[in-house]
Amino acid sequence: KLIRSQMKEEGISIPLIGFSAAPWTLLFYMVGGSSKKNQHIGMEWLHSHPEESKDLLDRLTTIVIEYMAEQVESGAHMLQLFEAMGMMIEENEFNEFAMPCLEKIASELKSRYPDVPLMVFSRGASFANEALSKLEYDVVTIDGSVDRSTARDVVGGRSGLQGNYDPRELIVENGKTAETVKESAKELLGALGPQRLIANLGEGLGGKESPELVNVFVNTIHEESEKMINEA
Repeated sequence: KLIRSQMKEEGISIPLIGFSAAPWTLLFYMVGGSSKKNQHIGMEWLHSHPEESKDLLDRLTTIVIEYMAEQVESGAHMLQLFEAMGMMIEENEFNEFAMPCLEKIASELKSRYPDVPLMVFSRGASFANEALSKLEYDVVTIDGSVDRSTARDVVGGRSGLQGNYDPRELIVENGKTAETVKESAKELLGALGPQRLIANLGEGLGGKESPELVNVFVNTIHEESEKMINEA
């Protein structure tokens, strides 16, 4: 636990998040898939080689479990599993090929580390969020396509939520300012509530975002959520 002991010695309390891509996402890239080209190759591989695909996914599941376990052993405080290419697989195939892997990963990691929070993000496959909330994940991350008004009902109190702020709100060239960020951050909290929520982006930062506006977002979330909790 060198990392944690060093953080304690230096008085650092920021949590370390370990992470991994999920098996379907890894398979998608392994067979030549990309977000910009060969987008159908993953599905084609599943249909052409269903048994081989399941065997590969099972092997990848084992690797992901051990990889994430090593991160905990090395000092990670919590874990996030990214099914980043969820938009590249149809719902039926997701349930047949991807979901069993996600279930096994959650079950095994929780059996080893019951006190380590486990988060899952099925990007572009929000149809899976309800089922994921019924597994052993503590937090389900939602992308920008998820309707905030129904997000809580979907997970039914079984898990917390993470997301789904639009990173385009942080780009000055889009006409965004500190005031617009404050308002949109308040809208996020107003829709999802300040409890059992990790206020985060629905997509990753693309590089055009203003560091100053990112800071405004973080500070607004801290200030407004504390105010909402105290007033409740």
